[in-house]
Amino acid sequence: MKESKRILIIDDDQDILETYRDILSPQTAPDVLNKGRSLFDSDNRDTFGPGSVPPSYDVTLACNGSRGVEEVEHALSRQQPFAVAFVDMKMPGLDGARTSRNIWCIDPDIKIVIVTAYSEYSPAEITRIVGRNDIFYLRKPFNPGEILQFARALTHEWNLEKKRDELEKKFQNINESLESKVKEQTSIIVQTEKMATVGLLASGVAHEINTPLAFVNSNLATVKSYLKKISMLNSQYETVISELAKTVHGPEEAAALADIRRFRQDHKIDFIMSDLENLSDESIEGIDRIKTIVRNLKFFSRADQADLKRIDINEILDTALGVLWSELSQKAKIEKQYSDLPLVQCYPQKISQVFTNLLINAGQAIENQGIIRISTGLVTPGPRERTGWVEIRIEDTGCGISKIDQNRIFDPFFSTKPVGTGTGLGLSIVYEVIKTHHGEISVDSSPGFGSCFTVRLPVCLNHGTRPDGKGGKNGK
Repeated sequence: MKESKRILIIDDDQDILETYRDILSPQTAPDVLNKGRSLFDSDNRDTFGPGSVPPSYDVTLACNGSRGVEEVEHALSRQQPFAVAFVDMKMPGLDGARTSRNIWCIDPDIKIVIVTAYSEYSPAEITRIVGRNDIFYLRKPFNPGEILQFARALTHEWNLEKKRDELEKKFQNINESLESKVKEQTSIIVQTEKMATVGLLASGVAHEINTPLAFVNSNLATVKSYLKKISMLNSQYETVISELAKTVHGPEEAAALADIRRFRQDHKIDFIMSDLENLSDESIEGIDRIKTIVRNLKFFSRADQADLKRIDINEILDTALGVLWSELSQKAKIEKQYSDLPLVQCYPQKISQVFTNLLINAGQAIENQGIIRISTGLVTPGPRERTGWVEIRIEDTGCGISKIDQNRIFDPFFSTKPVGTGTGLGLSIVYEVIKTHHGEISVDSSPGFGSCFTVRLPVCLNHGTRPDGKGGKNGK
């Protein structure tokens, strides 16, 4: 900041105004300065010594209090405020105290010196009118040296305060920027720790569930095979009973057959046989769902890593679409726009799971009929990147996601679906898999207008290196 030497003089005596100018901004012959000093009952001593040059200030003159207030307003509008104002106390219209009060209402930073005779007003009275006690006083009579001393000291103080304010503002901006960066980094650390913690939990849960799940699944398969045999036996038994009924002649045989049929009817044996088959099918379906959850937990915990392979992303997308076609085609029109892509080095099973989860979510977001658009493209490398990115966009015309939920959709066990219809692991798995590949995933969504998930994968995954050269988990 350039130092200001702007000074405002307010006095109703034109000769005194000109004298202030000669003292603070000497541009005339020395005899004029001496003439000005004579107006102040000075001892006419040379304040600055032989050969010295007094400092020069940018002086503005005002012939009364109202004019002085206008000059302050005008200076602020041009962003060239005054540093110091010398204000005569005894003036027609607005006196010095009221003029100072009005000036401070406009510019509270200006330094004000009240110029007054000993017999006019007391400092207490002036302070009461002005409303501040940081006003300065210059008693009449005085010499030019006193004017210059006040000008030098107060302009210096005003400039120091402005520099301090500028530094405080800069530090405040720096602090706000640092706080923002700290919050951002803290959020990343919390997310990473959350993923690591839940990953350990998921791995343990998957391991503990797998063993009982295996024998329950095996037992249900055995039960279903047994039910088939019992059903066949029951059918043969019913045939035998029907044949016996045709040849029964004695009352005892007829009574026995009637008892058997009554027991069969009272205990709903036919219904039980058909329902047992349905129950076994539903139980096996439930076990399959649990197996899916366990498999997702394994994906999330990275319990079953596969080998890195170079694959065609377009083919992986088509494979995922083929698996889900019967489900998606009933609710949405599938629009594909593929670009020619280079092979991408990745874990095929995990990337397939990413696309499967995103496509399932897109289908579930559509209530009646809609559109699912799938597009791929190649993003050229930036100036600091070693290689480019393959970009995959999966867009739907479904219900959309609120801004609040968008900040949480990648959190483990968070779901926007109704209770019982989602595990809350799908997008968490997607997020973890993409970060494992040093890629990026983002969502753009508005409630009622659908969602668009964008996945970026580096063209060449070099065991821990992103296209921008950064390595480590999450690209750090």
